[in-house]
Amino acid sequence: MYCTRCGAWNAQGAAFCWKCGASLAPAAPSSQPAPAPPAAPPASPAGAAPPPPQPGSYGQPAAQPPAWPQAPYATYPPPAAPVYGPQWFYLSASGLALGISITAAIAAALYGIAAGLGLAGAATDDWDALDISGAFIGFGSLAAIAVGILLIIWTRRITGNLLPFQPALELGTGWAVGSWFVPVINYWFPLRIWNQAWRATDPAIAPPIGWQWKGRPVPAIHVLCWVAYHVGTWVALVGIPTEDDTSTAIGYAGFAGGTLVAMSMVFLIVLVRNLTARQDEYARRYLPGLGAPGAVPQGPISRG
Repeated sequence: MYCTRCGAWNAQGAAFCWKCGASLAPAAPSSQPAPAPPAAPPASPAGAAPPPPQPGSYGQPAAQPPAWPQAPYATYPPPAAPVYGPQWFYLSASGLALGISITAAIAAALYGIAAGLGLAGAATDDWDALDISGAFIGFGSLAAIAVGILLIIWTRRITGNLLPFQPALELGTGWAVGSWFVPVINYWFPLRIWNQAWRATDPAIAPPIGWQWKGRPVPAIHVLCWVAYHVGTWVALVGIPTEDDTSTAIGYAGFAGGTLVAMSMVFLIVLVRNLTARQDEYARRYLPGLGAPGAVPQGPISRG
């Protein structure tokens, strides 16, 4: 539906316009009777001058409507506040990004060692090397669990950081946590939430964000990181030797899986630091003008 005040397009069923904040509820029909037509003006006495024409009458220019402010959008009345429940305030996720970078680097090193030992064991028919490779895959998995815990907290924080800018989100802070634990959808919903945060912090979008973020591009490294990790973990499990294995060729699976997971951890460091820096830059640009609660980030964090 279109806003009758500013003409902006809004989602069907929205209560307020995302751009100007005007109510979109249809006006209730009035039960009062229609007013009677105005009485005809009295006839002018003979020889009297006719009254001056009013603006908008035939031959006269119409009166101009009052000017409506165009920018900044922060001067517009905001939409309904309680859409997202409790009031969120902006808090930079740079500390979480640093923690993820450190733990992901440790996981990448462990999986890289496992990949090298797996290749060596398969090439030289060395079962001892394969056993050590499997142990390093296990250590890497523990480090990946620590990365996952920090990543869940970081995903919720970057989603909540969008709320002061009044976006229309497909997946909110609840899904930012719950999507990691729901079977099947946990294979793509977290990625959708990262892409949503990246699109919504496009510097070209001024608050209120509304649906302006839809359809904007995201870096290819988001998909590369996600696919490399999930494929690599399954392949790496094949490379862990068991009592039933009769060939050292499984070391090639450990090499391939360990390499993919190590690469995904490097991609993740770049993704997390770039998205966090992009969000902080957006907050420095628009948060002071909104008067929204939250500390404006001071200085950029280094990108990956």
